[in-house]
Amino acid sequence: MATGKDSGVLDSLPNYVNDIGTATCVFCPYGAEVSVGDRLYVYDEKTVFDRQQRERLVEITAVKLFRSTGRVITLDLNMISQEEAARIAENSEMTLESLLDHRNGNSTFDEKRPPVVVYFTACSDDDTTGSKTRPKAALSLDSNPMQRQESLLGRVLGHVRPKSRKPSGD
Repeated sequence: MATGKDSGVLDSLPNYVNDIGTATCVFCPYGAEVSVGDRLYVYDEKTVFDRQQRERLVEITAVKLFRSTGRVITLDLNMISQEEAARIAENSEMTLESLLDHRNGNSTFDEKRPPVVVYFTACSDDDTTGSKTRPKAALSLDSNPMQRQESLLGRVLGHVRPKSRKPSGD
């Protein structure tokens, strides 16, 4: 399936990465309909300010079929090292144990959509933080951080202060 801009297909990988600036691959537990040479966006939510989603345009360099026995991981039937497995897990925001546990026979494994690891490279070396970011929902307050902090403090204190009671009509 083509995933280019002209195809009309959503141009993104189906799974998030840990950091768009450093990730080079992502584990897709239910497959990914991408091909080598496709250009699409990869996403993360790693920001200093809240959890604004970031995206980066990448080019797919390899799509490898993932298999686990619970002790060993293979990609395209070739055994990989523990270091490579750890790198895939870190890039995919998972633990190595979760990768090893994703195998045939477990309830989370879908034989009709086999898992893959998608390898990619950034399309632009200058694009280390992502050229596009999705705009955050408009804040009801001014973007002044002091106003937001005061508002948060006011909301917290509002939950702590005792509420005034209305006199009863006895």
